[in-house]
Amino acid sequence: MKRDIMLLACALALAVPAWAQGKRLIPSSEQATAGYLSSQLLLKPCADIGALGFADDENAQRSAAAARKALPAGTCANAALVEKLFKARFLLNATPAMINDPWRLDPQIVRQEQAIGRCQDTQCLARELDRTIAVLSPVYLGARQQWPRGKGLCTGEPAETPANKVLALLAPDSSKAITDACAEDEVLATTCRGPHGKWLFVSCAMSGNQVNAQQWLFRASKTPPEPLFATEEGPLAVLETTCNSMPDLMTSARVSVGEHFLSYYRYDGKTYRQVYSYSSEFVGTDANGNDLMIALGGVDSQVVCR
Repeated sequence: MKRDIMLLACALALAVPAWAQGKRLIPSSEQATAGYLSSQLLLKPCADIGALGFADDENAQRSAAAARKALPAGTCANAALVEKLFKARFLLNATPAMINDPWRLDPQIVRQEQAIGRCQDTQCLARELDRTIAVLSPVYLGARQQWPRGKGLCTGEPAETPANKVLALLAPDSSKAITDACAEDEVLATTCRGPHGKWLFVSCAMSGNQVNAQQWLFRASKTPPEPLFATEEGPLAVLETTCNSMPDLMTSARVSVGEHFLSYYRYDGKTYRQVYSYSSEFVGTDANGNDLMIALGGVDSQVVCR
């Protein structure tokens, strides 16, 4: 991998991100040394570009100069302020990756970022960085993230269903979409019952080192089954939160070693819509060996929950 694309990537090659196992700590800047150059400059805009291995890269030099220029004069000359800037920016970008309803936190993130961005001197910057760290530290440290296993759709384990029977039940356009994506002998289907009726899950079988597969969700209590959700970014997880009486969903797609793309969906009364998405990028490990992940993305659309 070209050094101007990645500084370092050393996370496990999993279909979903590795959730923290030990006690989480707020890292120091010295512990966040991995990730894209753009991510390094986001977290550490005062970093020595030469020490990062880009001393002869003109594009990297320009990016570093722009990152420093956006700061109040004198910021990079104050070591304590530089470290405080890292901690605040880390929390702003890492905390959304620690929770399963990042849209709830997004307004707070935006307010803190705007307050920091308005600062014209180091006194204001220090004050707003302190406020950001005070607000987000408890959220980041208190989150206990795990792969969601909400029961809002199924009250029991899904049962396997023959693919040929499923395809025969579906409307022609739905059946065609599935067979266009995966051969009939590669179609996997399960059904379950829950508080909102009978559900049908369909996906393409994965092979080799494949970690993402197309998936569909149908309300099977209707004839033909009603399509509510489709994605190429599996696996699919059901969240504990709800919108319009239906559980929220999320997917996690492996992009590369050390990077995943997470998307969140909420029910708008007719179908599921993507409301929030971000790239989860590995940037190092804390003192307890927990992966440090930052979330780069944000709100995609608004769904009114009644």
